[in-house]
Amino acid sequence: MLITIGAFDGFHRGHEKLLDICRANSASPEDWAVLSFWPHPGEFMGRLKQSLFTLSEREFIRQVIGIPNMYNLCFDDELRNLSPERFWSLIHSRFNITGLVMGSDFHFGHDRSGSAQSLKLLAESSGLHNIHIADLLDKGIYSSSKARERINSGDVRTAREILGYNFFIMSKIIHGSQRGRTMNLPTANLNIAANKILPPYGVYAAAVLVNHELHCGALSIGNNPTFGDIHEVRAEVHILDFEKQDIYGENMLLFFLDRIRDIKTFENKDSLIIQIENDIDTCRRIYREAEINSQKFFMRAKEIFCSSSVENFLPELINITNGEERERVKNADRFTLSYKFAGTKKRCPLSHHQGKGGRSHEDAHSRL
Repeated sequence: MLITIGAFDGFHRGHEKLLDICRANSASPEDWAVLSFWPHPGEFMGRLKQSLFTLSEREFIRQVIGIPNMYNLCFDDELRNLSPERFWSLIHSRFNITGLVMGSDFHFGHDRSGSAQSLKLLAESSGLHNIHIADLLDKGIYSSSKARERINSGDVRTAREILGYNFFIMSKIIHGSQRGRTMNLPTANLNIAANKILPPYGVYAAAVLVNHELHCGALSIGNNPTFGDIHEVRAEVHILDFEKQDIYGENMLLFFLDRIRDIKTFENKDSLIIQIENDIDTCRRIYREAEINSQKFFMRAKEIFCSSSVENFLPELINITNGEERERVKNADRFTLSYKFAGTKKRCPLSHHQGKGGRSHEDAHSRL
């Protein structure tokens, strides 16, 4: 099987060259795969605070953009301390690799001692010849770090240009304070993994896929300062032209379209309602101009999300360092990677933890 290997915090336009090489050089349309790691090596090592996408979201993107196979290696101390030679030996035998595609800046093994060139030599010594090293497309513009930088600043519109699709959240709808209902502006609260990046506090125009339909949404990220009784970060969306009230427990996709304004403290509830009504008008305009229903990614995302069960977005985690074949997380509500706990050995096995508030300290799989 032809393999492209990397951290792949989601997929962006810079990766298109690698994926195109795989499609052009595989023995058949289905005979290639992405080999990646979870957690993200940068997050595991403390260089990266949060990832663009959860493991379930990354699996969802894989299906939407047509990557036939993806294998996720448990990244832990044992894996990161492997020598380049041992790492190659393990993945070569485990995945029956017949060819490799790598970015020119790929590093692996203990202290990042292995490079794309050294992996090429190791593969050639094993008799492989279908090996490709490529510079990512405009790395200075299209990179995961650039996407995270834009999202951290609230510039979700530019993040879309980097990713090639709108940044999104996949979440189960949870109970909130239900204050919106008292203002005839009900909201759906999202449960977001603690290790997923979020834009800063503010109001955003969104496209919401729920109950098999796309809707315009007005999303608020913050702590409701006007009322002053919420202390954790919350993400809640008012879904426009949506009549169903009881959607607790249902799954949602929320795509960021644009940032509208900062979070403000209003003198009273009436002033807040007037501002929200203005926000809704702005969201409608942005949603209309985005022409959601004509975009290929949205239509494919809708098709995949509405026709799949939750389990389809819970990929297998593969441990290649201790003889365990595969471990599939059956219930994303109950498990978390143990590397999240201070003072524990950095190993890949899963253990139980439940966070509080608007973000959940959970595993790679989003709260579906």
